[in-house]
Amino acid sequence: MPRRVRARLASRRLAPALRAAMSPIAKRARRIPRSLVDAADALAAPSPAALRDRNEDDGRRAIQNSEKTAEALAPVGDALPRAVTLEDLTYDGEIIVASTASELDDAFDRLEALTGDEPTCGFDMEWKVTWKKGAGEAKTSLVQIAAASADLTRALVVLARVHTTGVTPRLKRWLRDAAIGKTGFNVRGDARKFERDYGVVAARVVELGMMARERVGACPGANTWSLARVCEHVLKKNLPKDKTRMSNWERDALNPDQIKYAAMDAWASLLAYRALKSIAPLDSVHGAGYECEPLPEPVVSSEDEDEESEDDEAGEERNEEKAEDVASDDDDDDEEDARGEITMQSTRVAMIDLTTEESLVYDKHVAGQTLSAIAEDNAMDFQDTMDTLVMAIRKGCSFYFKLLEIPPHLTSYFYEHVSAHGTPPKLVNFTERAAEMSAARAKSSAIALALKLARERE
Repeated sequence: MPRRVRARLASRRLAPALRAAMSPIAKRARRIPRSLVDAADALAAPSPAALRDRNEDDGRRAIQNSEKTAEALAPVGDALPRAVTLEDLTYDGEIIVASTASELDDAFDRLEALTGDEPTCGFDMEWKVTWKKGAGEAKTSLVQIAAASADLTRALVVLARVHTTGVTPRLKRWLRDAAIGKTGFNVRGDARKFERDYGVVAARVVELGMMARERVGACPGANTWSLARVCEHVLKKNLPKDKTRMSNWERDALNPDQIKYAAMDAWASLLAYRALKSIAPLDSVHGAGYECEPLPEPVVSSEDEDEESEDDEAGEERNEEKAEDVASDDDDDDEEDARGEITMQSTRVAMIDLTTEESLVYDKHVAGQTLSAIAEDNAMDFQDTMDTLVMAIRKGCSFYFKLLEIPPHLTSYFYEHVSAHGTPPKLVNFTERAAEMSAARAKSSAIALALKLARERE
């Protein structure tokens, strides 16, 4: 078979039916009918569209192989030439991974010391992607906060693992503080999600997409701005992106790739904010220039009020009250100290329907009686009393954990395991630690601790 015909037959554009027809012919004769050769040539010839694509590919390869220089960078707002290869954005500062409430409080001490003159921080969130159909969106697992001095000589990124630390009072105050900016791309959506997840409304949220449109204009070569595009056009840096975002953010310990990815997003948000802030607005969206999203109404929770009561000012106010009111307050304080702090009622239960026995036990519980006292008053077995109260709690009732009479060392063991592994200990391990009590009481205690943790996470 002539070489030219063999080449045509080998073309990937030759129809399978034609190749099948040619195969027996090639075996039987060395000469191919001219009509069949012409048909093969027609099928193998590239279309005009394919020729254009091939020419464009050749042009792109020629550009990519050309010399790339820093002088080729375009001004802010212009599309970058294809010959430009940008350096990756990097972060070499300190990263704190806070997995416990105490670690998070220490991290905020460092943040506040660093953000005195520059109160706006880079902000981002991550959560575990749920692939199961109908499972719903997981709660926020990680909050990333980036801060730096004005000259960038000192920098810090805090990765708060809120699924293990819980939303601490310190984190709540930071989010609600209208003097501290929280900036990022789609940070409005992140703020709404955090409110859905934990009921905390963030103040002074600065949307970078809004700032980019106001100060740079439309994004060159794309419909909308993104953090990566701002890094490219404003910072002249490439923001590395990979599939780490879809990884498990609730694993026992974050791996180096997760830590690097999470820190980089918050750091890039902070740098993008500072770069955009230095650019004069082209056309102000809000007249006086965009600063932040509308501030929410101030929120003061009961926890905040309890913390503020420890301040000197609150102490002075109490001293100004009438003597009888002070005595009454002291009695209430003593009673509250004996009961401990009450948990919130479960938000996942629409209606709580207690049995007569559960109501009897629960009413005495909220009145301040311990399990032992309730069992004695009702002439009930202690274990039956505990099981009855735990059942009421499981139905969604708030409760005084301190009145459940769970030994402190078991509570410490439970929360240390949660901090270290992200999940409560197995019942068999918990029972081994609770050697001083029966297996039934150990099980009820473990359930009560798990319910307490669930309310804190709600």
